[in-house]
Order: sequence, then structure tokens, then C-alpha cells
Amino acid sequence: MKKHFKKLLPDFERFAQDKGLSRIRNYLFNPLLWHVNRRSIAKGAAIGLLIAFVPLPMQMLLAAIFAIVFRANLPIAIALTWITNPVTFLPINYVIFKVGEFVLNDHSAYHVVQAFEFDKSWRDIASQLLNWLHSVGKPYLFGLPIVAISASILSYGLIQIVWRLSIYFRLKKRKKSQA
Repeated sequence: MKKHFKKLLPDFERFAQDKGLSRIRNYLFNPLLWHVNRRSIAKGAAIGLLIAFVPLPMQMLLAAIFAIVFRANLPIAIALTWITNPVTFLPINYVIFKVGEFVLNDHSAYHVVQAFEFDKSWRDIASQLLNWLHSVGKPYLFGLPIVAISASILSYGLIQIVWRLSIYFRLKKRKKSQA
């Protein structure tokens, strides 16, 4: 598993040489954030998926901050925020809405979703955000944390299990070849 992830992840040393990142070098270039091990990858995946489902701008920045705080694998946390992209946004949010609808047992008529405009003042944007959240209704607001937290916990657990199984089978293969 470790070799597989090392091939996929960017090179730590290449980023460390970048002069433009000098202000955040102490935070960003902590070797624990780039280390490939079971715990770091699992935490990075959990953080990335937790943030991915939350419909906020700058998901990658938020995932990077959480990865730094919790010492998770930074590239994995950032990469998994792209699960929700323009192609998958509608299907994922439909599932979130349906999960909330199922949990609340609310099969009422669908709400008309308010338009959201970013070209206004911060006060207007905050007001629009509240109107938008009200327009998506309770099912979406209940389904969102359920799906985000479930995906996060599931990814953490699956990575832990798959990583341990790969080690187990590798050791079993090694014992078999030595015999």
C-alpha cells in the first residue's frame, strides 16, 4: 500500500524548494503532513471527504488547514475534496437530500432553491446564505452532516482495514516463500 501511495502523491522535496511558499514553510512542510503511513493516509482521507460534502467555497484550503491541525496526509486531504466537482455536485447533493428526507420521513413537496449571487456586500451574502439554506429545506440540512460524517468514518475505517490486510497478506506470502 505504501509504495502505491508514494507513486500517486507529489514529491515533498520538490515543494520544499518553492520560494513562493516561504511564509508558510514551517506549517506546510512538516514531514508528518507528507508521510505515507496507515494513520496519516486514513486521517487525510477522512478529512478530505468530510470537507468535500460541505458546500462551501475554498474546500481545498479548509482541508489543508484541518490536515495541518490534525497531522494528516496533506495531498490526500486536498485531493479528496475534488470528489464533489461540477460533474458530481448535483448527484451527490441529491443523495444528501434523499438521505435527509429518509431520516426525517419527510416526503413533502420539493422546495424552490433560491439563487445565490456573490457580487454583493458581505451582509447581503450572509443574508442570501440564510435564505438559501432555508430554501433547501430540512432534508438537505439533516442529510448533509449524516452523509459527510458517514463517508469520513467509512473511509478512515476502510483504509485502516485494507492497509492491515495488505500487510497481513504480504507477510503470509513472505512466510510461504521462505518455507
